[in-house]
Amino acid sequence: DAPCCPGRWAGGVHTISLGAWWATRHPGKPCPVNLDYFRTLEDGTPAAGKFEGWPDSLADFKLLDPCCGSGHFLVAAFLMLVPMRMAAEGLTAKEAVNRVLAGNLHGLELDPRCVEIAVFAVALEAWRYPDASGKPLGVREIPAPNIACCGLKISAKAQDWEALIPDSEENAESMRSGLRRLYATFAKAPLLGSLLDPRKHHREDLFQVRYDALRTALSAALALENSKKSSELWDLAISAQGLLEAANILDHQYNLVITNVPYLARGKQDPELQDYCEANYPIARNDLANVFLERCLELAKPSNAGVTQIVMPQNWLFQSTGELQRTDLLKRVSWLL
Repeated sequence: DAPCCPGRWAGGVHTISLGAWWATRHPGKPCPVNLDYFRTLEDGTPAAGKFEGWPDSLADFKLLDPCCGSGHFLVAAFLMLVPMRMAAEGLTAKEAVNRVLAGNLHGLELDPRCVEIAVFAVALEAWRYPDASGKPLGVREIPAPNIACCGLKISAKAQDWEALIPDSEENAESMRSGLRRLYATFAKAPLLGSLLDPRKHHREDLFQVRYDALRTALSAALALENSKKSSELWDLAISAQGLLEAANILDHQYNLVITNVPYLARGKQDPELQDYCEANYPIARNDLANVFLERCLELAKPSNAGVTQIVMPQNWLFQSTGELQRTDLLKRVSWLL
């Protein structure tokens, strides 16, 4: 039944990791959320480990779902993190909701329709989360969920993007240079999505101009084109801003990278996708699922500060085609079983 129950997957995987974090950071203190899937060893140690590399405060904890679909894992994480932060930090429901949205949760998705659903799903939980009296917090302005589309098609030219930055803008040329790098990085976005790595594609910092400054400039361009009723340039600014958000998420590493990966055997992949996987993930190239496992490990913080939890096919664990990757992973990373 599991393929039909992404909500159950989400509840299970979050309980294993966040439940273990709570048990080791707050021993003897009841967890404010149900830990149905949480298991311990005979000595009381969490079966999956203590997650010792994670921060002691959830204020510093960052989670990413790089293939978030309609947001099941993000919603499940939200419903665990909010009560945990309320209990650990003495926050009100509204304060905890806002801080979890602003700092803890991050999502990426190839399909823009799914991004819209995921954003709404998370926002809906934020609006209906109960306050101290048990009443929903209600529809209100909330921090924009950190969920971006990494598969937007770029139909314009790089010069069109650059034209969004006026000559009067401070550091205009640096900002245009940043947009050129962004354009080049996401040229294959509809095909590659979260596989794109701004750090790998540009040895120079993609955000040599600070992300906030470029975001502010694009927001100004959006407002200007909206006031001029220029739909073509407004669409340009929207796509540039959307991919800037995706690039910013991809440019960081996370304590927990958790997802239900896409899977597609190499023989059924587009030739360009085959070439990309061969060049960047040669030992995992036989299936897109295995390539995404490697990508998720890149997105996780190094050493024991980052953990990857994956829902994926299991045949590679015993078939000969997965031997190279198994051997490499057994040497390179710790397996939390």
